[in-house]
Amino acid sequence: MRILLLPNSLKGSLSARQTARVLESVLSPRHCIKSFPLSDGGDGFIDFFKALHPSARLIHLRAKNAFLKERNTSYLWLEKEKTAVIETARICGLATAKKEELNVLKASSFGIGQAMAHALRQGAKKIYIGLGGVACNDAGAGIARALGALFWDRKNQPLADGAKPLLQLARIETEAAKRLLRGVKIYAVADVVNPMLGPQGSARVFGPQKGATPAQVRTLEKALRVYARAVKNTTHRDIAHTPGTAAAGALCAGLYGLLGAKIVFGADFIRQHLPLERWTQWAELVITAEGKLDAQTFFGKAPLAVLNCAAKNKKPVLFICGSYDEKSLRKLPHGLRLSVLSLVDFAPHLSDCIKNPTRYLRRALKRF
Repeated sequence: MRILLLPNSLKGSLSARQTARVLESVLSPRHCIKSFPLSDGGDGFIDFFKALHPSARLIHLRAKNAFLKERNTSYLWLEKEKTAVIETARICGLATAKKEELNVLKASSFGIGQAMAHALRQGAKKIYIGLGGVACNDAGAGIARALGALFWDRKNQPLADGAKPLLQLARIETEAAKRLLRGVKIYAVADVVNPMLGPQGSARVFGPQKGATPAQVRTLEKALRVYARAVKNTTHRDIAHTPGTAAAGALCAGLYGLLGAKIVFGADFIRQHLPLERWTQWAELVITAEGKLDAQTFFGKAPLAVLNCAAKNKKPVLFICGSYDEKSLRKLPHGLRLSVLSLVDFAPHLSDCIKNPTRYLRRALKRF
């Protein structure tokens, strides 16, 4: 059988590349395999670009993590294209943060701006920023500050780093950042379509994932509301309700609102960079994967591009996930033939799937 493997990461367990390798090892002895790891902006974004451009090289640097501690990190550099690929999770990642470190009101995206500045010194004319998996929720204020933007409070004093100080924000100066970025195209690759503010916004939906208490969520929402007003006064861009601005602690909001980035949703990004149509027509079966199959899967995530293409070409899909929300299956693309393989059905508990994903992947595919 000709099988097309297009897995996203099993978040918290395996990267997309690792998932692809496990699937290949199980299926390739009996089937003809074509495989490519996906990323919709979160974990594995650099791996995705490296697979597309094998000659690209990692650039190593020191930059601040979400808690403003200097750490070794890296971004991908495509010399011929003068393009930098930055994965926010590598710099301000939530997965690598210790539980006792988490402080969503003080955490900052400054280090991501440092990586961008480093890329600009390399001569970057295009910067892709993969958004997802961060421990900060400062809406990209730290990024803008690292690139020269100035943030002032009502007493004309400079603001401190983090989300909470944004409550005191009165005005923003972006002239220095604009000069630095003149002639540079920035693409903010968002893995969600949620707006920055409101019931489906950054603070309320994603704040608790970063350790925010209910009281901190309320503080975040207020701070981001003040920030949205200041950004609109400065650049006339509405970041409060624009789809995707909640991505990665609302970093997408700052990139779009202050730095003029173009927002690209994960599914669109995948379609732009991969020959999905041709690959899907070749395949007799398409396999994709994600940590959880839920409503978010159908709002811009990488597997959505796979599902839509398979439905168009009338090809069956096997969706492998740690767990899934049955209600979400009502949103399937019309005409899609879908089977779901949930790893939790092969393990005592979901926690076992997260700790030993390879074991349960192999077990689930044993009879395949």
